[in-house]
Amino acid sequence: MKITEAKKEHRAGIMDFYRTMCEVLDGKCFLPDGNKGGFPSQAMVEDAIACKEQFIGIEDGKIVAAYIMNHVCDEAYRLVRWHIEAEEREASVLHALRVLPEYGGRGYSRRLVEHAIQTARERKQKAIRLDCIVGNDVPVKLYRSFGFEYVDTVSITYKDIGVPMPFRLYELVLM
Repeated sequence: MKITEAKKEHRAGIMDFYRTMCEVLDGKCFLPDGNKGGFPSQAMVEDAIACKEQFIGIEDGKIVAAYIMNHVCDEAYRLVRWHIEAEEREASVLHALRVLPEYGGRGYSRRLVEHAIQTARERKQKAIRLDCIVGNDVPVKLYRSFGFEYVDTVSITYKDIGVPMPFRLYELVLM
């Protein structure tokens, strides 16, 4: 898999990829009433592409993995005490890191996280922050293996879920 910064011409493929991933997440028990789709939104993807914050993993000419890393976060991020003090522009927030299930078990998620860490360091970020819905423990193990540390559990209402849910916040200090 080759990881690269997404370009405008990738937009349709990225949206198809994320629609597929929403269908996969629909069956997960940690989401009440299933996943309602729409995350990330087309506007979020387009903005991430324009700002050089959308990354994709390509294999055999197909988008098989992706993530967004920007500075956008829920208000709950501003209410907790992080391990390192950082202005909004000094801490990257990792979103929508996904790998198609048929490409699972190949270490692609690990490669995406490594890429995100390297990119954040190149961009002189103090930290990477993220949230994981309580009950979705698979990515937590991955993030913790890279040194991400638990910060707090907060209630967040994301549009694609529709109701307040508990999310665990994690941070990797880079400096």
